[in-house]
Amino acid sequence: MSVTSLRGEPTARLSFGRLAAINAFWFGGGAHWQPIYISLIPVGATLIAGSNADLLIGRVTAAGGVFALLTPILVGWLSDRTVTRWGRRRPWMVAGTILNIIGLGLLALSTNQLTFIAAYLVVQLSNNAAGAAYTGVIPDVVRAEDRGRASGLLGTMNQLGTVVGVGLVGLTFKLYGDTRAGLLAGYGVVAIILAITLLITVVAVKEPRIVHPPRPSHRKGEGDLPVAAVVCGGAFLVAIIALFAILLAPLGSWLGPVIAVFVAAGVATVLAARQLPALTTFFQAFRSNDFFWTFATRGLVTLGIFSILPFMELYFRDVVRTPDAGAASAFWLLAVIAGAIIPSMIGGVLSDRTGRRKLFVYISSAIQAVVVSVLLFGLVRSQTLLYVLGILYGIGYGAYYAVDWALACDVLPNREEAAGRDMALWHVSFTLPQVLAPAILAGFLHFLNEPGHQVLGVASGHDLGFRFIFGSAALWFILGTVMVSRIRGVR
Repeated sequence: MSVTSLRGEPTARLSFGRLAAINAFWFGGGAHWQPIYISLIPVGATLIAGSNADLLIGRVTAAGGVFALLTPILVGWLSDRTVTRWGRRRPWMVAGTILNIIGLGLLALSTNQLTFIAAYLVVQLSNNAAGAAYTGVIPDVVRAEDRGRASGLLGTMNQLGTVVGVGLVGLTFKLYGDTRAGLLAGYGVVAIILAITLLITVVAVKEPRIVHPPRPSHRKGEGDLPVAAVVCGGAFLVAIIALFAILLAPLGSWLGPVIAVFVAAGVATVLAARQLPALTTFFQAFRSNDFFWTFATRGLVTLGIFSILPFMELYFRDVVRTPDAGAASAFWLLAVIAGAIIPSMIGGVLSDRTGRRKLFVYISSAIQAVVVSVLLFGLVRSQTLLYVLGILYGIGYGAYYAVDWALACDVLPNREEAAGRDMALWHVSFTLPQVLAPAILAGFLHFLNEPGHQVLGVASGHDLGFRFIFGSAALWFILGTVMVSRIRGVR
């Protein structure tokens, strides 16, 4: 068992080996999402949709956004209240990962848009369930004095996982080309890594014993659902159905009324939710100024990163004219990670020693904004230069993730009683931008790259869409820098 104080806070210093084993699942996470975004989804979409792959990428990631938003919130809250002989976080991690691996197999075998999107939804649901529970593990077992050290190791494990996952997936595409066999081999590699790292973490984590106070006896009338709860639930269900109709059905004249239904149901959900004390309490972490701005900073930085990563395979295919675009984009991401590893390793330790977290966010956003600005104005076509820019981009990428988790733990408003819930809320700032960025930008990319349109007096075509996504990424990085300056309780 972990050594904890009377308030449930961990007090024992964990060895490097133990901390690395606990962080092993982050290695699996890096080997999971980055190869999927940079190579596997684009190649799968191209096999199914051909020249319209960018639109399919947008639709599939937009559909997954629902689960990226809701699953971490729900599972984080449930894991705080789970009591089993195996702990409160680990059962969710194991169940989620098993379903995740099934979803990966379905993605590899998908041959049409409907099954492709459905399989991706399974992966989003299951991975976010496991990830939400996992974000609550480290606050449970790592003492405050070691948060920077743990955050740096977390970032390093994630980057190393990305190196291994992307490298192996890139090799599968080199061997099999951008084919169904390449997809099967690539998803197989990801599934094996995920299973192994889950096992290491589940064995290494010794969750502290949590004893929940007995629930008060139920009184007559207390369990009756208020009208606001019924309205909130019903309106939310209508909004979800309308959203999936918008995202998954073909375009038609009926789309306008469906959008109107979605907006009206969304407004009704929010208004009804404001009348429910239980829901307002659930989201009370956002009343903390520092937690809110930390959430906003992470969301914007992640939005900048994923305005680029999902489209690099298309960039290599359409701009650089690389024959093996799937492999080229995978190796570009390896260049990014090569630049990120050292900042990830030393940044967390330096932030502990200096007591400064925000400095690393400033450095990160500045470097990444400069690199995407070069791509914006230059539309680089040299693979060698692209890999050099990838390394520079990675330095900024690593500087941020070195302090990312530590910054969140420093601003948790109620670590003792609601770490799982609040870390799950914070986790949304990482998962939701990953699906929102490609979902929103895919349509713009396709429209602006296609000749024959006029946008504010500028003719489309000539790779204008890629300039747009690089410009949007630069904007998100700049805004992320502004937001972090608003955090008052952390230097």
